[in-house]
Amino acid sequence: ANTVNHEQAYLSAVYGSLIKVGEWKHGNPLTGLPKIKHDEAELTWLNQDQIRRLLGALADMKNKDAEMITRLCLATGARWSEAEKLKFTHVLQGRVHFTGTKSGKSRFVPVSAELESSLRKRLKEGPFNSSYNTFSTALSASGLNLPKGQRTHVLRHSFAAHFTMNGGHLLTLQKILGHSEIKMTMRYAHLAPDQLIEAVSLNPLSRA
Repeated sequence: ANTVNHEQAYLSAVYGSLIKVGEWKHGNPLTGLPKIKHDEAELTWLNQDQIRRLLGALADMKNKDAEMITRLCLATGARWSEAEKLKFTHVLQGRVHFTGTKSGKSRFVPVSAELESSLRKRLKEGPFNSSYNTFSTALSASGLNLPKGQRTHVLRHSFAAHFTMNGGHLLTLQKILGHSEIKMTMRYAHLAPDQLIEAVSLNPLSRA
């Protein structure tokens, strides 16, 4: 349903552009067409034990790129596609540069010296091999059952969840994940009770 809604918006934008440049004079046929209602996808993330099990299963795989891509996603919150197409020139001075992102905007995310060194060593040999199927195999081998549509994306959710629970600021998280709107990042707000508790002490009635 979510995919159909996106496609509807894209097609509506095409008609809007055609009307704007005078190439279509019959109005936007999608105007007033309601979007499909659907429940928000379940937000699933891995705890430390599950992450260890997954990395252990990946370590046993013949394709070693899958483990490194997984570690990169867990360390930066990157989407699998963003991490898998990383280039040697995108790793620089303690940061990785993600390009061709879903939002169309590139972003820089700091990484540890250890991860930077590993990435440089591997990517100097050439780009990562396609590793999605290897990840899926390792996921099954580790006994982790995820909701539909949460396969590699669980790594991004796991980064965001642990970042928030460990005291990371939601505005910083928004920049790291590359969310264009803060409402996307606010899905993780319930994991940061210490931040939200300020609503009790900083509201105007508390000072009255």
